[in-house]
Amino acid sequence: MDKQPEATQTIIFDDMVLEKIAGKTASEVDGVLSLQGNLIDNLSDRLTESDRPQSGVDIELDDQQKTVAIELDAILEYGKRAEEILTKVTSKITSAVTTMTGYRVFEVKLRVKDMLTKDEWQQRQQSSRSKKKKDD
Repeated sequence: MDKQPEATQTIIFDDMVLEKIAGKTASEVDGVLSLQGNLIDNLSDRLTESDRPQSGVDIELDDQQKTVAIELDAILEYGKRAEEILTKVTSKITSAVTTMTGYRVFEVKLRVKDMLTKDEWQQRQQSSRSKKKKDD
């Protein structure tokens, strides 16, 4: 029996996949109310009305080194310690990305766009939903 040569295997992750992993994971951390994209992201969210967990997430990916840097734009809960939130976000994202992709996260940046109480956040969400219904 001749032994067949082993096939080379390569897996490449699209940037959006890593953005999605980071976005979904960060959104689950206590103290993160929302990830906020730039103006273009926000406009496209309104147009498509889709759940976009990658909104507010930018990554720098090095496929050769299998490393990734992640930058998040977020609204945090007023009264919570931003440093503690960043520590939890970093830990959870690092674990999720490594588990799902095998890539190593070497940097996580958190840009705080706003800090709101839960009541303020809920009011914004309700007024946003009301506005969407009127536009339809």
